[in-house]
Amino acid sequence: MADNGDVGTSVDAPQKKGKRRGPPQLGGVEEKLMQDPAFMEAVRAQLGGQLAGVLSDRAAFYKSLPQQCKARVRALKNLQVENQQLECRFHKELHELECRFEAEFQTLCDKRKDIVTGGYEPTAEECEFTLDDEDDEEEEDNEDEKEKTKTEGDESKDGDALAEEVEKKVNLGESEFDENTKGLPQFWLTALQNVSLVQELIQEQDLEVLKHLQDVKCQLTSDPVGFVLSFQFGENEFFTNKVLTKEYKMKIEVDPEDPFSFDGGEIVSCKGCDIEWNKDKNVTVKTIKKKQKNKKGGQTRTITKQVKADSFFNFFNPPTLPENEDEEVEESIAAAVAQDYELGLFMKENFVPKAVLYFTGEENDEEDEDDEDEYGDMGEEYDEDQDPDYQPSGDGEQPPECKQQ
Repeated sequence: MADNGDVGTSVDAPQKKGKRRGPPQLGGVEEKLMQDPAFMEAVRAQLGGQLAGVLSDRAAFYKSLPQQCKARVRALKNLQVENQQLECRFHKELHELECRFEAEFQTLCDKRKDIVTGGYEPTAEECEFTLDDEDDEEEEDNEDEKEKTKTEGDESKDGDALAEEVEKKVNLGESEFDENTKGLPQFWLTALQNVSLVQELIQEQDLEVLKHLQDVKCQLTSDPVGFVLSFQFGENEFFTNKVLTKEYKMKIEVDPEDPFSFDGGEIVSCKGCDIEWNKDKNVTVKTIKKKQKNKKGGQTRTITKQVKADSFFNFFNPPTLPENEDEEVEESIAAAVAQDYELGLFMKENFVPKAVLYFTGEENDEEDEDDEDEYGDMGEEYDEDQDPDYQPSGDGEQPPECKQQ
């Protein structure tokens, strides 16, 4: 008979069919040790140290190789450096290629601006877009449902109430704009609000200002390598600037001291612009009142002062890093700079060229959660009652493969 591996049980001892035995019982000494906090902490520390050692020594196999094998690894690393340098050259030429195509892209962006601002009315042919056929069918279905409900409403009073409810749902997307509205109102405000990276920056006081945003452009630069984001505004009561700019400088170089860290071009600095706010219209500051008490006389007075307020327009007054790379930087500043660089690159690569898809909500910058939805939580408990393939054995008997031999 095969050894079943149970502690303190003879291999020849008879077993009761269909019952599983619990874990071995601890003796008095073992139980006391298990209940001793100092002992358990020492055990955890010992196991943790061993595990950390295993994880940290990922090069253990490489270290065990003979010198001739290690020499071949060094040859591979030389090839890897050449690969990094080739990739660097690729990214430089890719940027030059983007610059050569920029004029053609800009022509399309100018046409987009004309349509958005109402400067150009597209023809019926230009308005045809076959990929929207599903949306058109959905609108027709809504109209059919609306008409059907109205017909049923003629036969009963309950139908009238239902028709009104359906009509409200069908007309849910209506607003103060009508068929006489020119261009696409609030195009850029809506597109920005549909970007999670930007949505958290937009405050209530920013909304009225951003309604005047007419265009967002990205212009590439070669010397220095980088790009400039331009936000063009129509005439408004908030500031006198026609254009607000944000300039990003990039580096496409392999660090000779750390060549393996190269992963394409990276932003190294950025510069905003001064916003010429009209009086009492600066949304990046707020006025607070504070009471002060005179230490000698005891009198109190109320003073007002302006402090920085959260606003999307702080985007044009970005945090900066010290020029001296060895100088220590506060963690909060470093995080703010990293977020600003991420947003700038996103604007260049995704938002500006695909603005219409952000406006309609078809595009988003959030991480795809399909995998999590598909596989569910790996920590969920197994419920055999919900498993269609589960076949319990009768009378508590174990399946044949689980019976003791």
